[in-house]
Amino acid sequence: MPRLQKPECLLNAFVYRKWEFVRATRKYLGDMILEIYKNHDYAEKVGTAASELIENAYKYSPEDSDMNITLERNEKEIILYVRNYVTGDPQKTLRYIRNEIELIWSDPDPSEAFKKKMMASLIDPSGKSMLGYAKIRLETGAVLNAELEDENLILITAVFPIDPEKAKTRLSHA
Repeated sequence: MPRLQKPECLLNAFVYRKWEFVRATRKYLGDMILEIYKNHDYAEKVGTAASELIENAYKYSPEDSDMNITLERNEKEIILYVRNYVTGDPQKTLRYIRNEIELIWSDPDPSEAFKKKMMASLIDPSGKSMLGYAKIRLETGAVLNAELEDENLILITAVFPIDPEKAKTRLSHA
């Protein structure tokens, strides 16, 4: 039977920026992830990571906008794409996010990276902890990336291994 999406695509949703819709999408996506992984504990961590990225898109996007959430699967990994429009200077936002991602991967030990990020968040005058990225690395080993697709449209990509044992390898050999 023909598909509307490419075969790897499990979800491609455009969600209006209203908290009730975003919350329902987070739950639906979490349930899908639980069905993908045999390891329930790892699936919950991946679901929590996906939820964190969607919540960030909600928090940092303008009113009356929407976001796009795409989940794909291949033999080796699950890929989550979260697209949203940003408020303010998009280049500055992109630099900030990329710096955060680089910071959490700068330490080979994910636990130490998380501790450093937690300590830095205590003195951050902006009040933005950005602990979510560090927690995603610590718990899932996901590789994160950020890019601008359009003038104000940012794309955050998270790549999670299908095999939780591969996540452990990523965590210990980062």
